[in-house]
Amino acid sequence: MAIGLVLTLLVSGNLTRPLKEIIRVLQGVQNGDFDKKVRVTSNDEIGYTGDVINEMARGLKERDQIKDVFGKYVTKEIMDEILSGNVSLDGEIKEVTVLFADLRNFTPMVEATPPREVVRIINRYFTAMADAITQHHGLILQYIGDEIEAVFGAPIHRDDHPLMAVRAAQEMSRRLKDVNRELEQNGQKPLTHGIGVHTGEVLAGNIGSPERLSYALVGDTVNLTSRLQGLNKQFGTEIIISAATCARLDHNFNLKALPATLVKGKNQPVEIFTLG
Repeated sequence: MAIGLVLTLLVSGNLTRPLKEIIRVLQGVQNGDFDKKVRVTSNDEIGYTGDVINEMARGLKERDQIKDVFGKYVTKEIMDEILSGNVSLDGEIKEVTVLFADLRNFTPMVEATPPREVVRIINRYFTAMADAITQHHGLILQYIGDEIEAVFGAPIHRDDHPLMAVRAAQEMSRRLKDVNRELEQNGQKPLTHGIGVHTGEVLAGNIGSPERLSYALVGDTVNLTSRLQGLNKQFGTEIIISAATCARLDHNFNLKALPATLVKGKNQPVEIFTLG
């Protein structure tokens, strides 16, 4: 009986200790601590359970890191909807408002400025512009050199996407002034940019190869928005908005009509406006 009791205590201890270890790690995972690991000391079912829990914790940590990075590009509302699977990323026709912003005379500055300083300046600019866009529920699709492409109303639909895009453009203009004050205090030349805003239908979805996909927009709406952004050079303006977007705005904006202009890809002149 004594021997049996001793064996029982040994077996019980060998089971209790790893189970307590498993419970400790699971409680950490429950509280968002994914760094704790189960110490696996056997090849039996308990050891296998420990391996599975460690693998689960590693996967949860990676997912948490992805959410953190993803959250830098979109608002929490959009991120939560996408990660929960409530938003289809397959191709679909959507009405959206697209925004393009492009720095002016940036190439001469690149040629006259040390590379690290150029990176610091453009990152400061992108940070300020990204904050303005995400603040108004926009999604930054990509940075193309010194250009920004953003969309409002996708992947999550909003009825007020034209309004949000124009407000974002106004905020971008204000934040550029803040960036330029910092640059001038450091003895550097101020930045200028052009912004184009247009509302229309696009094909939206995950586009690319199986190895690398990105949420992208395809269609004439995207092309026209880019052209509108470029027209700022011609008219000496900062923001140009299409008539399609203006028709969806309220009367709180001081819009000034510009001459209807023929742009590449269009047979008829396009009605455009700027903010007065």
